[in-house]
Amino acid sequence: MRYSLLIFGLVSAASAVVFEAIDFPLGAMIGPIFAVGILAYLTSESSEPGVDATDFAIMLIGIVLGSQVTPEVLNHAEKWPVSMLLLLLTMVLILFTLGRLNQQLLGMGRVSGYLAGAPGNLATAVAIAHQLDGSISQVAIYHSLRLAFLTVITPLIFYVPEAHNAPRAFGSSDFMIWILLLAFAWLMTQALKKLRVTTPGLLAGTIVTASINLSEIEPVNPPSFFISIAMIIFGWQIAIDVLKQGLLILSKTIAPAICANVLGVILAAIGAYITHLTIDIPLSDTLLAFMPGGFQVMPVVALETGADGLYVTTHHLVRVLAMGMLIPLFAYYWRRS
Repeated sequence: MRYSLLIFGLVSAASAVVFEAIDFPLGAMIGPIFAVGILAYLTSESSEPGVDATDFAIMLIGIVLGSQVTPEVLNHAEKWPVSMLLLLLTMVLILFTLGRLNQQLLGMGRVSGYLAGAPGNLATAVAIAHQLDGSISQVAIYHSLRLAFLTVITPLIFYVPEAHNAPRAFGSSDFMIWILLLAFAWLMTQALKKLRVTTPGLLAGTIVTASINLSEIEPVNPPSFFISIAMIIFGWQIAIDVLKQGLLILSKTIAPAICANVLGVILAAIGAYITHLTIDIPLSDTLLAFMPGGFQVMPVVALETGADGLYVTTHHLVRVLAMGMLIPLFAYYWRRS
């Protein structure tokens, strides 16, 4: 098991280097998705990065996002409540549209159809499917394919090489400071995790660097490879999550799932465009913020393409939390009606 973990880790890192070298959009994440998927298929083995590694990756993204928090950004955030309301309306539209589509065209049950189309958290949808006797496999497959689809297609659409936000690399005087900040953020992550706080790593990382920025002690500028490390871990995990569903089942489901995801993206784009016109936020920002999935991935895409990472991340957090509260209420209605 230990050697398997090492091999998968090395393959993930090597594929990230290769894809970055050929300037593939978000190569550090897309490379491991393909390489780990192929390795797992050929060897019939799979090894995940682990919960701690995933938490650490999310914490790194939080640290980079927190470095973008400034008094000027917070003043600009006064427009966000309207944007969030439009986001929620769009997500509810996607939920019911894809839910009906899954039932009528794919023959899925009422509960399973809506849960598969829900633009929310995979764990929440699967848990509700289990409680309400829905098809756990159908729901899990659709959500896994949605994440993989959005992860691959979004960078290809939004990637702009010259728009990279490239934080500087480590300077010799920064090394110990960043070690201390990482250690403090990790301890905070574990504390928030014990308190069952949603996305503890993201919150801890953001708090650490944002508090320094807002105190105006010294601007925080994280090293660029923080994002690269996070992308490698995310890509590795996404590949394993998709393959867990089984290649035979995936082969039968992938075409209709992609069609449903395309429709979901179109509806999200319409909502994003309306928001762009309503409150004058750049269309690239609203499009990334309104994507119906990829809570861990979209902030990375935003940071790599020069979009407003804080705006995008906040909206995806709102989406996940809101859907986590609304889906159980809707599910009760779906089962009774």
